[in-house]
Amino acid sequence: MRSKYGVTVVGIKRPGEGFTYAAAETVIQKGDVIVVTGKIHDVESFAELS
Repeated sequence: MRSKYGVTVVGIKRPGEGFTYAAAETVIQKGDVIVVTGKIHDVESFAELS
């Protein structure tokens, strides 16, 4: 994510589950809400992809 979009995934919230911090092996699944950090412009551009 960082090299392609300029954002870093900090955590994941899955339906019916609590928030978990992201790790290198975390796989994003359909329905996940992801928490990202990065430069404002990069985060805004990334948010427009959804």
